Amino acid sequence: MNKQEPLLRDNKDRFVIFPVKHNDIWDAYKAIEANFWTSGEIDIQQDLLAWQELNSEKRLFLYKVLGLILSSEKNLNGKLTKKLSEKINLPEARSFLDLQLVIENTHTEAYGICLNSFLQPAQQQEIFKEIEGFSATAAREEWIQKWANSSSFAETLVALATAKSIFTYSSFATIFWMKNCGLMPGLSYTYELIYRDKALHRDFATQLFRDHLIEDISDKKIQQIIGEAVAIEKEVISNFLPLDLIGLKTKSLTEYLEYESRRLFSDLMISQSSKEEELAKENLVNKRAKDFAQNNKTDKEFNKIRKNPDL
Repeated sequence: MNKQEPLLRDNKDRFVIFPVKHNDIWDAYKAIEANFWTSGEIDIQQDLLAWQELNSEKRLFLYKVLGLILSSEKNLNGKLTKKLSEKINLPEARSFLDLQLVIENTHTEAYGICLNSFLQPAQQQEIFKEIEGFSATAAREEWIQKWANSSSFAETLVALATAKSIFTYSSFATIFWMKNCGLMPGLSYTYELIYRDKALHRDFATQLFRDHLIEDISDKKIQQIIGEAVAIEKEVISNFLPLDLIGLKTKSLTEYLEYESRRLFSDLMISQSSKEEELAKENLVNKRAKDFAQNNKTDKEFNKIRKNPDL
């Protein structure tokens, strides 16, 4: 671990957070602080009535989704956050990660409330035993151990962003799909809150990686970390979630997962040089100028093109 990393250095001369030295990180902290919520905001009274109207197939599906997400949250994501929190010494970043741990505890509590509302203790034990015996569960744990304990701080950051982007997102997608069908409004709202939190956590890890890291890491390594997680989640989609019970196609969910993985890699990508970016921008300007000449646009219309924020 490179102790010269600004994020990892001791800050013995900073006794209080002010004056803030890294405003972008502090802004990220204030953003999750502003979105902080508690389990007391959850209202699933309508869901309890709706649950009685669900057929056995939809109930079985929700059993598996709720159990899978709770297992993932408890055993995987919190471990990565704790690992980073133990390594990072920058006060602004520590503030974010300390609050993230509290928020992740709130997520676990919210999942537990939903699970206890719909499943009897015996049913919970049955589903958790099934999850523990599923091959992807062990693969996830190995993935977390591998990257959380990496000697490369950059790899651990990428792993955190990946865990927030890849693991459980397929489960979220199925719940949002049920929301679009008009089912389980309270459960859907709970997962919207959690989804929003995860997006902020993912963006924070990406921000630290791109803007506050000295260590160099190849795009190939980033692809490896993300690719391993995607392969595990594809197994969950194909062999654990009974999508046919709710009429959702495996292909659709897999395509969504692949989209998320491409978006994550694009956000983390570090190989494209500023020169390449400038060249791409210059080519875009030249193309638009050529289009202008060919189409004989007025000066007023051309000014609109020139004011495009992409230029």
